[in-house]
Amino acid sequence: MHIKTIWEKKLNLKMVYCLVAVLVFLGGVCIYSFFRNVNNMVLFNYFPKPPFLNNLYIPLKTDSIWIYMFIYNLPYGLWCLSGLLFVRTIWLKNQKWCIIYRSIFIFIVMSYVVLKLPGIIPGTFDVLDLIYMALFAFLESIFFNKFIRRHL
Repeated sequence: MHIKTIWEKKLNLKMVYCLVAVLVFLGGVCIYSFFRNVNNMVLFNYFPKPPFLNNLYIPLKTDSIWIYMFIYNLPYGLWCLSGLLFVRTIWLKNQKWCIIYRSIFIFIVMSYVVLKLPGIIPGTFDVLDLIYMALFAFLESIFFNKFIRRHL
């Protein structure tokens, strides 16, 4: 009976991590969809842009650094966090593999941003994207180690 309750706790924890990962990802998508001009997205060079996206756009003045970071950097941080939460969901029980896959994920995500600098990947390089991604990765690991790990 005791082993079953531990298994149920881990399963519930995985479900919570997965749900939070989806919500965090959708949060980044909403910020991007509502407050960014999506007409110049590289994605729409390959796929047709849904017409409803033009109706979602709410232009904001980016005269404040906080608004600028909200619109342009926060989505990248949220998407990075979402990916890390998905990796954590998959490898929740095996911390050794989780660390390996989280490191690979962070390397790929950071490379995506850095490769914009020489123009290998289309887009604009922004060091704040790197800072936001690193910050969210750091905060997620602190949260996990402080609150979750002791319950596993």
